[in-house]
Formats: sequence, C-alpha cells, structure tokens
Amino acid sequence: AITLLYLDIDNLKTINDENGHAAGDVVITTFAERLQRCVHADDLVARLGGDEFAVLIENPVPESGENIAKKFRTIMEKPVIVDDMKLMVTASIGVAYCAQTPSAKELGSLADKALYAAKSAGRANYQTVVGQ
Repeated sequence: AITLLYLDIDNLKTINDENGHAAGDVVITTFAERLQRCVHADDLVARLGGDEFAVLIENPVPESGENIAKKFRTIMEKPVIVDDMKLMVTASIGVAYCAQTPSAKELGSLADKALYAAKSAGRANYQTVVGQ
C-alpha cells in the first residue's frame, strides 16, 4: 500500500502581492516546517515548487493520509507571524491511497485529482481518492 498527498498553499500569490515576497517566503518556510511535524520520520516530504508540496507514505493504513491532512489543518489554524503581521494560511490537500502500488504516474494522477477536488470544494480542505 502507498499514500501520496499533494498540498497547495491557498492564495500564496495574494499573500505575496499584499505583503511582499519576503512574507511569502516566511509562509512557505513555516508551512514546510509545520508539515514536517505532522509526518513520521520515514515519510518523505518534498516541496515540488512554488506553493506545492508532496508527502509520500509507504506501507500506510488506509486512513494515514487523512490523519496527516487533519493534523496539518489543525496546526495551520495558528497564524503565521511575519514581522508584526499575523497571516492566516490554509491549504488544499489531495490524498491518494492505493492498496496495490501503482506506477508513479498513476499515483500522481490520483493525488492531483484529489487536490483538484479539494480546490473545487472551496479550498482549505482535503479530499481523498482511493485507487486499486
């Protein structure tokens, strides 16, 4: 079994436009640090670029991805402090779970589909897609 989460920082462009790119950099760094605290030591956390992150969980139980998403949403309720500003930052999260290990392309496609569903549902939430 394997689980892949795709995470996007909601409205990072707006944060950059309204507060400057230095504030956006603090948001990205804080987001990454908080995400790292939500996973196990053997899970892989990666920044894919810009506002996109991924978490790969090997040998998960079916609810592992959703547990991380819930934990991360809770930890992100605390504002990100930039100088004297408190920025509320949310994430859209797509969770793909497969009992059988698919190809990397298939797994990525499932996680992307789940992320798109999370964004379509209004952002600041997670959606799960279960593969084979």
